[in-house]
Amino acid sequence: MRRIIIVTMTVVFAFGAAESQSTGKIKLTATEVLEKVEEMYATVNDASAEFTQTVSFKYAKVEQSFSGTVSMKKKNKYRVESQQQTLVTDGAIVWAYSPVNNQVLIDTYRESPNTFSPEKFLVGLPKNFRAALVDDNTPQGHAATVLKLLPKSDVSKFVKSMKVWINDNDWSVRRVEYIDMNETRTVYSLKSITFNSGISDERFTFKVPEKAEIVDLRSVEQKLPHQ
Repeated sequence: MRRIIIVTMTVVFAFGAAESQSTGKIKLTATEVLEKVEEMYATVNDASAEFTQTVSFKYAKVEQSFSGTVSMKKKNKYRVESQQQTLVTDGAIVWAYSPVNNQVLIDTYRESPNTFSPEKFLVGLPKNFRAALVDDNTPQGHAATVLKLLPKSDVSKFVKSMKVWINDNDWSVRRVEYIDMNETRTVYSLKSITFNSGISDERFTFKVPEKAEIVDLRSVEQKLPHQ
């Protein structure tokens, strides 16, 4: 059955110590960098940003890219908008609107720890990964600390490796690159990030456009026999 899944990210870290690397004038370990990221995101109640997502399929040799905006607020509220789709959740209900089909799918909100998307990286970094500092430069040319994250066994069947670029000025995540077990490479770049602007809860509910087709997956689920 087709499902709609939006995921949130808990700001929890369980990384071991890693080799130190210079970030500006202060040498920090990977663990210390993650602590600064955690401290920063603990102060965030809401955030918004522009994002670009690029997916490269290794074996098909095809690359797809699109851009949009993302907003989030604590207690699992998200809104992701692009030309292809608008995805909204208030923490209880998920709406997925396709302008091309003029169709809205409605579902119950669920979390999936194995899915990655732009809104996840506005609230921190994933748990269940080990971190190490790497010597790299951010593509945008800004000062950044780069971490390579390797999955622990419980998520290894989904993600092969991940790299994150953390802004040295405010310790926010600005770019994420991950490779899955099929060698598909996905890159999320975030810019124009705004924190704690006081986003209204109304932004995280969706008004169904006039004459749009509504497919309520919650009602379908209720009709299924219990296992």
